[in-house]
Amino acid sequence: MLVYHGSSVEVKTPDISYGRVKLDFGKGFYVTTLQKQAEKWSWRKAKLEKGKPTVSVYKFNVDSLSILAFDGYSEEWLDFVVRNRAEVLPPVPYDAIYGNIANDDVATVVNDYIRLLRRGRLSDTGKRFYLEQLQYSEPNNQYCITSQKGIDALQFSRSFVLGG
Repeated sequence: MLVYHGSSVEVKTPDISYGRVKLDFGKGFYVTTLQKQAEKWSWRKAKLEKGKPTVSVYKFNVDSLSILAFDGYSEEWLDFVVRNRAEVLPPVPYDAIYGNIANDDVATVVNDYIRLLRRGRLSDTGKRFYLEQLQYSEPNNQYCITSQKGIDALQFSRSFVLGG
């Protein structure tokens, strides 16, 4: 399958050691199957880093990888994202993690959820309410590649710089 990585530079050789912590799925190299999503990521990164919005494209062979996959917005997904965003967790025993993104729209819901959780003001009904809100967000996905085996499953294809 083809996957896309949005950045401010071309990334021919991904390296998971550069990944930031406290992201949705923890530290790793993030890609998506959605080109438009990677383009959004590249514009954001280019603005922050004063670079050029660049999308790198890879062939990704997941056949031999151990993947933790979340199907949509679920309680398990929400708990996992909240734990990763709130603290630095130990590495997971998977080559990659797949699931939805807590993007700008979703992040607002997740952050509201985290605030209530920290204050001890969240019931099961409240948790279900937040999960229902997430169902209306724009389709998205991400792979967080967390191991060298996962990185080795990527084959750089090309990159392109966005204009405008």
